[in-house]
Amino acid sequence: MKGYIDEYGQPMISISVNGLSIDAVVDTGFDSELCLPVQLAIRLGLKLKDVTMFELADGTIKREPVFFGSVKFGKETKDVGIILTESEDALIGTGMLSEYVLRIDFIRKEIEIG
Repeated sequence: MKGYIDEYGQPMISISVNGLSIDAVVDTGFDSELCLPVQLAIRLGLKLKDVTMFELADGTIKREPVFFGSVKFGKETKDVGIILTESEDALIGTGMLSEYVLRIDFIRKEIEIG
């Protein structure tokens, strides 16, 4: 899979969630699978999977619902846990990347996951 570096210097990759194409930030500081903006999740009709505790980057602990969705990531489609956020950005975390090699080339503004 190939992606790109956006105008803010963020590594981006296109995925499909429940059939909807989404550009997501590759976030190696996020250890879950996928995080989506609330407004996008409403459109997707995600189903509640669980409620769990998360630690945010600033150390804050939050109890958050986890939803269930189908993600096409490269040639694979798998069911993943999805956390919702008030942010506008979708995030792919290391939970999605654990079976892949991630290469980021900031000079060429390209990323590759394989």
